[in-house]
Amino acid sequence: MAMSDKFYKSEIPFELSDYVLKKYFEDTGKRQGWFPANNRGAVIAVSGGGDSVALLWLFHKFYDGKIFVVHVNHGIRGHEADEDENFVMKLAQEFGVEAAAEKINVPEQKLKGESLEAAARRLRREAICEIIHQKFPTSYFLTPTCFLGHNRDDLAETVLFNILRGSGIRGAVGMTECTEYNEIKFFRPLLGLRRDFLREILKVRKIPWRDDSTNNETEYTRNFIRLKILPLINSKINSSAIEHLANFGEDMRALRQAEDERSRELLERCRDSDFQNLVLSRKILRTFTNEERALVIREAGRNLNLKTLSRERCEKLANLIAKSSNFIFQWSRKMTIKSENGKIIFEGSENENDA
Repeated sequence: MAMSDKFYKSEIPFELSDYVLKKYFEDTGKRQGWFPANNRGAVIAVSGGGDSVALLWLFHKFYDGKIFVVHVNHGIRGHEADEDENFVMKLAQEFGVEAAAEKINVPEQKLKGESLEAAARRLRREAICEIIHQKFPTSYFLTPTCFLGHNRDDLAETVLFNILRGSGIRGAVGMTECTEYNEIKFFRPLLGLRRDFLREILKVRKIPWRDDSTNNETEYTRNFIRLKILPLINSKINSSAIEHLANFGEDMRALRQAEDERSRELLERCRDSDFQNLVLSRKILRTFTNEERALVIREAGRNLNLKTLSRERCEKLANLIAKSSNFIFQWSRKMTIKSENGKIIFEGSENENDA
């Protein structure tokens, strides 16, 4: 018996074995469409935390395409953040993969009225895209792809957070397995695995990771949900709450896909002309139900990268379209919706979304 076989049989539980993890990795990749690699490159976003380090290990172990690591230093935690960057760069070197890091200053680049959490997400996504487009050779990519370390606990927390904010079907999904931004596809292969399980993968293989000290600060909304609300739900209501929330989010995916397809079809039906601004036919919109008008409004907002309207304001705009001939509706500081001469006209700047 080889030493490696003895090690795995004596020290690594079956559920954490290469055999089980390889099957999960390949099944997930086939479903999401990125496995087998066929010599395609994959960019792994690695923060240094347990989730992203486990993700890197899985790709290093089971992916036969070229692997790159990207790290974004948020400039929030000072010396600790610099140590994270050094850790990730050293880890990439040990795994034998090419790596690139970008340092940003989230507090300084935060937009007016934007939370630190939202700013960090937006700026991190933008920095990752910039690194991929500028620093990694495009010859490795049929379609540029980046893999994120969000896990099943993250999914459950996001579902609960969105429901509490008053979300509809889109938000009830929590987070999708794949999103696209700036011509780059972002995949989340770990949504089927729990946070503690990912750390067990690393522990039994003696692979280090770093814990972000800000994860214990409950002034951040997501941390408050994770550290205060969910433990209370688990102890007082249902000990399987996280799994149930994650399952609910997955059940909503098919409904969200159907709603997205319907929204796109309705928007195309009432699109008036392809001018510089988005213009819709008020006559056609008035043949829709209020629910359909709301779907068109939200789809138009997504097309223009606008901040999502609240349910109340979306219904108000839908009613204006149905009942008023001429009106002006302020979507945001930079975007105005005008109704005149039988047309609904979106006028203003794009790219307002938080990403």
